[in-house]
Amino acid sequence: MSFLRKALVRKPSMRPRNLTEVLLNTQHLEFFREFLKERKAEIPLQFLIAVQKISIETNEKICKSLIENIIKTFFQGQLSPEEMLQCDAPIIKEITPTRHVTTTTLLILQGYIMKSIEEKWFKDYQDLFPPRPEEVEVQSEVQISSRKPSKIVSTYLQESQKKGWLRMISFIRSFCKYRRFMLNPNKRQEFEDYLHQEMQNSKENFTTPHNTSGRSAPPSASVRSTDQENGDTTLVKRRIYGHRIITVNFVINDLYFFSEMEKFNNLVSSAHVLQVNRAYNENDVILMRSKMNIIQKLFLNSDIPPKLRVNVSESQKDAILAAITEGYLDRSIFHGAIMSVFPVIMYFWKRFCFWKVTRSYLQYRGKKFKDRKSPPKSTEKYPFSSGGDNAILRFTLLRGIEWLQPQREAISSVQNSSSSNLTQPRLVVSAMQLHPVQGQKLSYTKKEKK
Repeated sequence: MSFLRKALVRKPSMRPRNLTEVLLNTQHLEFFREFLKERKAEIPLQFLIAVQKISIETNEKICKSLIENIIKTFFQGQLSPEEMLQCDAPIIKEITPTRHVTTTTLLILQGYIMKSIEEKWFKDYQDLFPPRPEEVEVQSEVQISSRKPSKIVSTYLQESQKKGWLRMISFIRSFCKYRRFMLNPNKRQEFEDYLHQEMQNSKENFTTPHNTSGRSAPPSASVRSTDQENGDTTLVKRRIYGHRIITVNFVINDLYFFSEMEKFNNLVSSAHVLQVNRAYNENDVILMRSKMNIIQKLFLNSDIPPKLRVNVSESQKDAILAAITEGYLDRSIFHGAIMSVFPVIMYFWKRFCFWKVTRSYLQYRGKKFKDRKSPPKSTEKYPFSSGGDNAILRFTLLRGIEWLQPQREAISSVQNSSSSNLTQPRLVVSAMQLHPVQGQKLSYTKKEKK
């Protein structure tokens, strides 16, 4: 009764069904806040509201400032976070010693705290309101009717549960098959070749040119050939799962990125075991830092534009780089990146399995399988500048540094049965080449037909 007298907000008329209905209703939320304030338990509710603001916010700078405020308010106070949030979830201890916290971690903690509030206070809050008329009718019907569900309802529940378990088992089997497949270098190369073919899928891929209409156009053959001649690559996009847009060029990088992140997590796990057994030394720290630097240099902050070469967001990249700069060495550093890259890999893995089965079936039936053409190998159509007898040093992102040396070559003229020999200077690519493309020879000579 003291709570009702002190409360200045108006009491809602309807009885809430669950805690989610309380949080979504403004009038219920204010009244529930006063209810918890009277019992000195309003801090967990404040945390839920603060995390909800972060999940709605789209501006990355504002989101980072909100996360910092949450850390200062709930995790760096005089009281322990467990006492302030009135929750003993193990994830709280993982957040406390670290400064960098991801939105995913806060959302997981939000679920624990919401469950704690519902168990401790929601039943008492719900008793402040009279039961709804439909709830009274339902209770009377339940008392009259038998407690055993009908055969139709029980059969439906069993079938839905069975379908859910079958889907879960199918997913686990598919992932285990993927892990075994990647252990074989030849099979792994087959998957990578398929990903190269997916770049030529003009039906589902599109590019994002800088046009005023705002629409994306499919990549034309002339654009691709021009880019290949100039040593540049066009970034091909695709929409997967109905909403997410990824860069198809980076899917192969995602494979290696995912593998390197798993290796780093294995290093962290082994370091924890060594630390427990008191066999942990500085060499283990150096090994983990070198692994992080390699991942950063190859995938997140590359010297070759664009710097971000995997399908993760800029905010996730900044979070990883900030954690590396601050010197953290734990499994949570790449958690958000793994959650972003893993669905992309599984999307193409499922398509690859279907493509492989279809090809095998058609080959068994003796039919021709229309395969997408792999990216055409680059032909030497570079317009050589008239350097005369001078050598030329050329650099492209596709072939690296190439040294073009002039070479004298005797060409006999066949016209008019002339026996005179003509000598003409030519430019020939020397063997000096950095980072050659896989499948190309280091040294080769170009022959012209005249």
